[in-house]
Amino acid sequence: MKKFMSFAAAIAVVCLCFLFMGNTASAASVSVDKIAYVSTEKKSLVLKFEDFSDSGYTYTVTNTATGKQVAAGTVGAKVNNLDIGLGGAYANGTRYTLDLEGNNGDSLTVDYYTGEAVQGLNAVKNSNDALQVSWRVSNGSIYQGYRVQVAKDSNTAATAVDTEVSSGTASSRSIASSALDSAQYSIYLIGYKKINGTVCYGQGLTTSYDYLKTLGKVTGVKAKPKANAAKISWNAVSGASYYTIYKSRKSGSGYKVAATNVTGTSAVVEGLTAGRTWYFKVEAVGAAGSKKTTGARSATVKAKIPVVAGKVLGVKLTLNAKDKLSIKWDKTAKATGYQIYYKKKSDLTYKKLGTTKTTMFTLKKLDPDTKYNIQVRAYTKVNGKKYLSSQTSKTVTVKPSKYMSKNYDKLLANTVRTIGYSGNKEIYTTKNYSKEVKLAFVNGKGYSSKTDYLIWISHYTQQVTIYKGSKKNWKIIRTFDCATGTASNHSPIGVYKITYKEPGWFYTSTKELYVTHFAGRNSFHTRPLWNSGAVQNPTIGKPASHGCIRCYNEDAKYIYDNMPVGTTVVSY
Repeated sequence: MKKFMSFAAAIAVVCLCFLFMGNTASAASVSVDKIAYVSTEKKSLVLKFEDFSDSGYTYTVTNTATGKQVAAGTVGAKVNNLDIGLGGAYANGTRYTLDLEGNNGDSLTVDYYTGEAVQGLNAVKNSNDALQVSWRVSNGSIYQGYRVQVAKDSNTAATAVDTEVSSGTASSRSIASSALDSAQYSIYLIGYKKINGTVCYGQGLTTSYDYLKTLGKVTGVKAKPKANAAKISWNAVSGASYYTIYKSRKSGSGYKVAATNVTGTSAVVEGLTAGRTWYFKVEAVGAAGSKKTTGARSATVKAKIPVVAGKVLGVKLTLNAKDKLSIKWDKTAKATGYQIYYKKKSDLTYKKLGTTKTTMFTLKKLDPDTKYNIQVRAYTKVNGKKYLSSQTSKTVTVKPSKYMSKNYDKLLANTVRTIGYSGNKEIYTTKNYSKEVKLAFVNGKGYSSKTDYLIWISHYTQQVTIYKGSKKNWKIIRTFDCATGTASNHSPIGVYKITYKEPGWFYTSTKELYVTHFAGRNSFHTRPLWNSGAVQNPTIGKPASHGCIRCYNEDAKYIYDNMPVGTTVVSY
């Protein structure tokens, strides 16, 4: 049997008054009247309370008569029980004040006062199922009455019953069975009296009792057949801790446990042979500590388990476009039709997508770059009722890319173009591609890189775009203007990679800095500079070089400093 606070059932408690204060009324929920006491055995003040919203506390204990502080300390973490040892400082007939303050400013003051009048707290269940709480009164003039509280869990401040006995000489209280369940209860008895107009609680005793309620017969039992299973439901029985379901292939005998520890009023019994009739009974169980009791088993109910389709096999997915996913599977024996389910990464559960009698289904308007889990489940109609298969198909996953769309292919075909030449003239534009086009080009083409970066040189727009990411998942991190090769010395067209770097090329009177090679001697570098640092040829934004990619100083330096050797360079 569970013992409260791990010491003897009877604890002497002395008179106390309490006051709760805080910055906000909702900052704490405190119930002290049943769980603040003095342990005469341990000579300590004990305050058991529902925790503040604070994460730590400080406390002091003062002899109210002398004003002398007899204990102080801190509690660094949330607690439900504060046990402050007084040792030799404790004395009968002495009033102590405990001040407890949380780190958010919530505070609680409890006054403890001597006055021992009761002993021998006991609890038994009587013939009408009530819980009879009794005690012995040694001095009926100390208290005006008693508070009796019964709680399911001694570690919380919640109570199942809170009642008063308005007589100092009273010695018992009966708790009706309707207020109780089958459970282990902690029982508190605290004397009270008015001191200067304030109700103060004094000596208290506590014990525990394993209460087993007399349980009735389970009624209202129903059995609903499912695929290789049956759903059993029933009416609740007052005082039941849980229920046990029994099953049998015969109506009058052979029952075995099908499910137990069922805390609700329904459960699905699985693993039932299809095409056969099964019989069921339900029993209420009460539990308290190590003790158990049961009510009468219910009347028998039956369910014939239908023969239905099994697991769907061979599920395959085909992405036809950005917004179209084709789902196909093998035909399943006994299936009348199929239900399709999907779940995105952000979803908690599967959602029904649709129903079909064929072996294919199309999912449209997919969210791009989103992982989809697809399941297919067969169903069978028997006598007009639909029965889902007990198993879904194997989950199949797909993640469509937004750059697989025909719309994007059309966009690129009409928009992205290489440089053109007419005679000895270059064809280019000063207009920039949109961000959408820049992303669609590299992701739709499926370019990859051995590093986390990729560079696209657009000859037509005379721009360099730098990406970070991976194949089909590139994101733009930098775009800037450049100058590619002229018609007679055009820059190379194709896919290359950065091979090596040089600080610069230095001539008699000019130089080009931050040289990053990607196609032989073709490189990214600054515009030609005089040795003084002044710009020798300022042209940017139109073809002007002998094949290299001329950049502003800061852009050439960015590539030189940040783009690793091996980075893919798309020159188009």
